[in-house]
Amino acid sequence: MRTFKLAHRGAVLLGVMMMVMLLASCGFGKAGDVKESSETGGQAITSEMTDGSQSQDYVTIHRGQTFGQVNPSLFGTFDSATEVEAFDQALRTAIKMPGIMNVVEPEYDVEIHYKGKITSIHLWLEPDSKRGMFTYITDTGIGYQLTDQSTAQLTEFIGQLRYSPDQAKENGDVVFTVDGIANREIWDKFVTEVKKEKAASVQLTTYTKEGSPIFNNLEYGYQGEFIRHRFDTTHDPMGMPLKSVEFCKELVAAQTEQGVEYRLNGCGEGHDQESETFHVLFPVDDAK
Repeated sequence: MRTFKLAHRGAVLLGVMMMVMLLASCGFGKAGDVKESSETGGQAITSEMTDGSQSQDYVTIHRGQTFGQVNPSLFGTFDSATEVEAFDQALRTAIKMPGIMNVVEPEYDVEIHYKGKITSIHLWLEPDSKRGMFTYITDTGIGYQLTDQSTAQLTEFIGQLRYSPDQAKENGDVVFTVDGIANREIWDKFVTEVKKEKAASVQLTTYTKEGSPIFNNLEYGYQGEFIRHRFDTTHDPMGMPLKSVEFCKELVAAQTEQGVEYRLNGCGEGHDQESETFHVLFPVDDAK
């Protein structure tokens, strides 16, 4: 078996009739007005939609990646009135938590497009907790605890989302299914960037025979010269739900009879172990 290592280091309104303006000045509310929540400080709506259109209300869900920003890769969308209003209600009934938050990275990023406004939050819905929580993207130090009802409702909604291979391909994932591997060139680019010691990231999504996704996220240069590896099986209802994060020194490739096999080495507290959760094989027909 021949092996080789990849070293690395380090509000535009159009003409309004005078009568409408007079009516508005007499106390009629404008479409899109929202009632502020005394518990969340009226922050439920954080920005206005500026495309000049009256868009349908909807909510987008993204797997959490980094604090202070929304992961651009779409995980799923809700567009029924019941679902969208449930998310808005969850924010309005949440209770501000004391102190400054010191939490692990969010499970989800959520954008709520409701009545012409957009709210962006980080969301935590732990399986063993009855009370979820969120922070606003613009202020990740303050947390808000969801009610039991909202927690259960949002957990049920998100649990019904299905991250399809087509969605994964569109997002730019390297996708492993029983039919083969898609977006192999994205993996090759990641490997090349690591060789050049340039910051790079990639998401590998492997589908079980039942069609459930298992995620491996690799990010080089997150902390100096390490590769951060995040492993997530929580969207596979048939398996053991597991989330883990590790930092490894090197990506190791080995040429075998079956193809090119990749592993992570230099992991663990002493950076002297091989990753127990990362192992991918690109078969001979796909290997370059």
